[in-house]
Amino acid sequence: MPNPQALARILGRDYEPTPPAGHETLGPYLLRVIWTLAALSSLFLGLRAYCKLSRGHRLWWDDYFLIASWVAVIYSISLQTVAVHYGLGMHYEDLSDAEISELGLFSMAAGFGTILATCWTKTSFAITLLRISDGHMRHFIWFIIISVNLVLGSNGIIHWIQCWPVQKTWHSEMDGSCFSPDVVRGYNTATAVFSGVMDILLALLPWRIIWTATINKRERLGALVAMSTGVLVGIIAFLKIKTMYVIGNASATTVDLQIFGTAEPATAIMAASIPMLRVLIQRSPASKPSRFIELVRSRTDTAPSALDTKRNAEDSWEETVTRSPDPAHARLRSPDEDDDERYRWAS
Repeated sequence: MPNPQALARILGRDYEPTPPAGHETLGPYLLRVIWTLAALSSLFLGLRAYCKLSRGHRLWWDDYFLIASWVAVIYSISLQTVAVHYGLGMHYEDLSDAEISELGLFSMAAGFGTILATCWTKTSFAITLLRISDGHMRHFIWFIIISVNLVLGSNGIIHWIQCWPVQKTWHSEMDGSCFSPDVVRGYNTATAVFSGVMDILLALLPWRIIWTATINKRERLGALVAMSTGVLVGIIAFLKIKTMYVIGNASATTVDLQIFGTAEPATAIMAASIPMLRVLIQRSPASKPSRFIELVRSRTDTAPSALDTKRNAEDSWEETVTRSPDPAHARLRSPDEDDDERYRWAS
């Protein structure tokens, strides 16, 4: 039987040794999943931006954080793609030391990108909730923002300094020291639990705000469903815990961990974009945009709030449009010219 390497040389092809039985490479599978997540998150984020900008609304801080998280997701996926070239998806025992070092570096950098993306998606949705909350609710949301950035920020730091010098993380033959794999695994598990709890809390907080709103049942239910899709992100964070066993395990691949690590922020981007997409399913272009978020403001204040002033201005403008034959006059009095974005994000 001819030598496979010699046969490949005769045919002018690169020789790719077949992995041992039971050691199938999962690299192509990883690429299909993560680039599908990239496409879906890009689509939802693009539609979110379109829904705002097409109606003449400006992007706000929650949009900027969400865009930053999307950039971090694409950065992570790109590095994972390069790591697949060096053997990500194959068992370590099927790779050379040089390949292990290269894919280790790219995998580390990709993991850091997913940590940043996870942190920024939660921050983005929390900022969105700040705009429709008040009182103790706002204080609690600020607590979530600060704690998320502290916990996930420290996770990102430990991600790089688990070995010293840092290069020892992907060059195992270097002199130095590393945290025990059990310590790293335990800390990452605790962070995943915290991340999942925060996702579920952020998804459930709108229920308290919107449930008491003086809007019809159908509108209320649609708003709650749209803003509660973040529960799925929390479920993904908990499922990721089952993949933590690969940390420090040379006989396993990190493909499942990479997939769930990427899926968490990518799904969060989609979940955070869904409430804004309600504009696309309005019955007619001439119908008024949904104002369900504006209607959840407290009615207990005796003094007129900024929201009341805004709503009165809109009513006044609509009345002016009805009575005035001059469209230019109505255009000058349109409340959409107001620079205050606070009460227009849900349109």
